[in-house]
Amino acid sequence: MALPQILQQLGGGLRIPPQIQQLISMVKASGNPQLMLNQLMQTNPQMQQVMQLIQKHGGDPTKAFYALAEEKGIDPQQILDLLK
Repeated sequence: MALPQILQQLGGGLRIPPQIQQLISMVKASGNPQLMLNQLMQTNPQMQQVMQLIQKHGGDPTKAFYALAEEKGIDPQQILDLLK
């Protein structure tokens, strides 16, 4: 059983949108995550928005990540835990 299903059954559940979970899975399964992210940034308008958000936060992706997580009401540590 998948982790989100288990947490849902426990009455909790991750508040991470399915699109983000899918992206994390794709990056983890990729043989070259950096290349995959570079290609996504070039072809995906949403990734271009991410790059703009990073620029808005002085080029610091960590600050941008935490700011966006707070804005969306998502615990950033849950996302980081999924990447482990």
